[in-house]
Amino acid sequence: MKKLLLLFLFCTLLLQGMAQRPTAKGKITGDDGKPLAGASVTVKGTNRSAVTDSTGQFEVSTGNQANPVLVITYIGYVSREYAVSGTSDVSIQLQSENKALNDVIVVGYGTQRKRDVTGATSTVKAEEISKRPLVRVEQALQGTTPGVNVQSNSGQPGTGLSVRIRGANSITGSNDPLYVIDGYIGGNIESISPSDIESLEILKDASATAIYGSRGSNGVVLITTKSGKDGKMRVDFNPWFSKSEIPKKLKLMDAYDFANAVNAQYATTGQPAGFTDDQLRQLKATGGTDWQDAVLRKPWVQNYQLSVSGGAQNVHYLFSFNHLDQPGLLLNQYYKRTTLRANIDVKANDRLDLKFNITALLPNSRNNGYQGDITDPFAQAFQWDPTTPIRDSAGNYILKSKFGSNQINPVAQANNQLDDNSSTDVTGTGVLTYRILKGLTFTSNNTYEFNNGYGQSVFGPQTSLGLVGADYAETRASKSRTFQNSNFLTYQTRFGDHALTVTALYEQRKFTSMSSNARAVNLSTYSLGYYNLGLGATQKTTSGYVSDALQSYMGRVNYSYKDRYLLTASVRSDGSSHLTQKYSTFPSVALGWNVARESFMEKAGWISDLKLRASYGVTGNQAVAAYATIPQINSGTQGPNQTLGYYYDGSTLTIATSLGAPVAQSLKWENNKAVDLGLDAAFFKGRLTLAVDAYHKKITNLLYNYQAPFYLGGDTYARNIGSMENKGIEFAVGGTPVQGRNFKWTSNLTVSFNRNKVLNLGGLDSVVVNNIGSAQTGEAILIAGKSLGAFYGYQFQGTWKASEAAEAALFGMKPGDSKYTDVNGDHKYTSADLMNIGNGTPKYSFGFINDFTYGNFTLSVMFQGTHGNQIYSGTFPYTFGGLGDARNATNQDIMNVYTAKNETNIPTFATSSQNSINSSRYVYDASYVKLKNLLISYHLPEQLVKQIKMRNVEIYVSGQNLFTITHYPGYDPEVSNANYGQYPAITQGLETGVIPNPRTYTIGLRAGF
Repeated sequence: MKKLLLLFLFCTLLLQGMAQRPTAKGKITGDDGKPLAGASVTVKGTNRSAVTDSTGQFEVSTGNQANPVLVITYIGYVSREYAVSGTSDVSIQLQSENKALNDVIVVGYGTQRKRDVTGATSTVKAEEISKRPLVRVEQALQGTTPGVNVQSNSGQPGTGLSVRIRGANSITGSNDPLYVIDGYIGGNIESISPSDIESLEILKDASATAIYGSRGSNGVVLITTKSGKDGKMRVDFNPWFSKSEIPKKLKLMDAYDFANAVNAQYATTGQPAGFTDDQLRQLKATGGTDWQDAVLRKPWVQNYQLSVSGGAQNVHYLFSFNHLDQPGLLLNQYYKRTTLRANIDVKANDRLDLKFNITALLPNSRNNGYQGDITDPFAQAFQWDPTTPIRDSAGNYILKSKFGSNQINPVAQANNQLDDNSSTDVTGTGVLTYRILKGLTFTSNNTYEFNNGYGQSVFGPQTSLGLVGADYAETRASKSRTFQNSNFLTYQTRFGDHALTVTALYEQRKFTSMSSNARAVNLSTYSLGYYNLGLGATQKTTSGYVSDALQSYMGRVNYSYKDRYLLTASVRSDGSSHLTQKYSTFPSVALGWNVARESFMEKAGWISDLKLRASYGVTGNQAVAAYATIPQINSGTQGPNQTLGYYYDGSTLTIATSLGAPVAQSLKWENNKAVDLGLDAAFFKGRLTLAVDAYHKKITNLLYNYQAPFYLGGDTYARNIGSMENKGIEFAVGGTPVQGRNFKWTSNLTVSFNRNKVLNLGGLDSVVVNNIGSAQTGEAILIAGKSLGAFYGYQFQGTWKASEAAEAALFGMKPGDSKYTDVNGDHKYTSADLMNIGNGTPKYSFGFINDFTYGNFTLSVMFQGTHGNQIYSGTFPYTFGGLGDARNATNQDIMNVYTAKNETNIPTFATSSQNSINSSRYVYDASYVKLKNLLISYHLPEQLVKQIKMRNVEIYVSGQNLFTITHYPGYDPEVSNANYGQYPAITQGLETGVIPNPRTYTIGLRAGF
């Protein structure tokens, strides 16, 4: 009994002592006075710590220390030590860190201070995005981010842009970066209105992208959309209107000069004159038809953005609506898009946060899929006969002409074909974040996306297909479903001078798609368009199904010592249903040194921040479609373009199957091993910033579609071959040269150098690529030791001159004929003389942005360009006539054709001349500098805005693509057919009849209520 009493007394005293242990409590706020939730409060020299709640309150035991010191840390704020003397209830305010290198950024499965990031990253903020009337997300990356080359390949409405982060990394797979939208990997960027974006984070080196494993090879763009803020409801209305026009026309002959050129051509080839003297006089008086003007227009583009946002302590919301109406430069062409967004953030309690994002995309388009072929209406506009009117006296289209192109009237083609597409795309994302224990958080990100697409086409009698009896009407339907589930644990702790963050992830993704197609040929009437396929003479139906899956595991560790020495290491394992060897592992490691925090830098007050970085990592690319590892069979049925089958009765083609392409026995991931060395610095309290990175990437196990022997099916199949590399250096310099009371000037310059080289092709010296378009073949080539984008053809040396008549005769030619390099010296121009004649890959790209603010006025100027790239034009060969369907020249330069008295380098029309499309004659310097954006805005004075019960009002006018400095004589040096081909990385720089990027003039309003 005595022992029990003593034990009871001991426990009572112990509990009393524990209850009376001194504590410090109080509130942590930012420099704006708002509470900071989640700030870490540690008693210096101990392991006792606490985390502030949603109101910034904390309570922590100080033990028996007489004068305890609290160490308070919070991402984005300067760490502070606070001595507790006398009082235990304190109020502590933290100061924001310099914004140059210490913003909090999204890094994938979490956030970090910019100062603590060890990988190569760049950020584009909403403020920069708002300076231009952007239609697509990719436009925000052009000219604003080092290491990122963005090319607007076409001026068609609604088309995507080509984005390359540190060069192309695959010869057959996609080279576009991975887009992650609020945690949804591979989200549809078309579904995002640029006005809804809070920030874009671009991850460039392998240490930053390796956490996305097999899908991070081409770089990653993390998109964070806006959310509601504390306070009363905010309403923002941002409409803008743009007038578009073609920036440049080709210099083509008028009707009179064209007719004279035709007569001169026919005289050379021994044909009777095409036009009489009376006809020539009449054409000189009337001027004829300008087909470029006939197929083009100057449309108005409209964009409306409306958002409502706000929030209280525990709930924040944002609802937005966007509608874009974008007619094309070409007749009967448009793209329309409506997007709806709802972002809701809920703090259920001190432990549980919920986030719900729902997006709906409703696009519809007409005739915006032209690939830039010579049969397209725009391409026909520079080939058609200017002596022929658009319509006859009865108002009917004149479909064909005796001269110029042999194709159909381009105005009739543009107006009579319909290729309509619409879809409904809805994406829902739910994020649960639960704080299990102190420092330990569980996050589950779940996204479900469904897309229903519907397309209808009709190519009737008055189209190019109708003239050859291949007219048809068609309907297409598709639906797809994507589910992604990402679950990860994050543990954060600080002990003494050490900080540690550990992340563990399990992720899965499932995709399913189904499609069906119905086509009717030679309809009895087209008055119903594509609405009654039963009117066709023959019908054909097809269907398809695709399903694939990806399963992943990832672990990452972030460690820092005294906020000076940084380490990031990660490893991810991905399993794909596409490949034979399904699983692969992608490790990475990166080191950082915050030099500016060293004691020896204390006297260098002009250096605000300085960090050195080094990283190594491996990423992958599956680069092949689903079922690439499964042998297949081909099937075909009776109908147009369906030649597969067997004629059992000698005349009727019946259903048949044949052996498909073989498959490789071992199909591996493409592996991208990369090294990066970088420097981030800020000077003069952030007035000047600098970021420099040098990198080297080696890609092995390249996937390529080999041609199988015909006895094995004759189709192409995927195989791993060879390797290639990208290496380069990139700079970003920014600052505020002038900041006065009423005037401010900020400037940002980005320059990116990249060198690409194909190292080997699995034993082959080169691979010639058959390109897009009906007439272009063999214009691109893969060459070991050269970069992607190599052009292939004859080296043009001008024309044979009179002094070279004897040598020309050895080739069966005469003065005035085309002259090429005879590689093998056999006095013939054959395939043995084809060679590398240029390259479409730029040596460097740049962007230069300057903003000037005076009072309530702002002027923003943006230049963007590339240097060292060439363009292989398929447009110009047809303007000189004598090729394909282009029977006569339309180019003004033909008036300076070779003659005995005028020995120029423009070949004659003599039948002995070999005027090849595949020739360096049509390779041009495509370097350019564009004034991408010029904006002048005015903010109404704050006092006036308050009087009209508004929050802010800004009016602006701007212009895009206002002028281009270039040596390229064509429409636009930026455009290319490459994205429409099978191998866009190989065929970059090829161009035939691509609609140029428009010059636009914009007026807009930003109003806040």
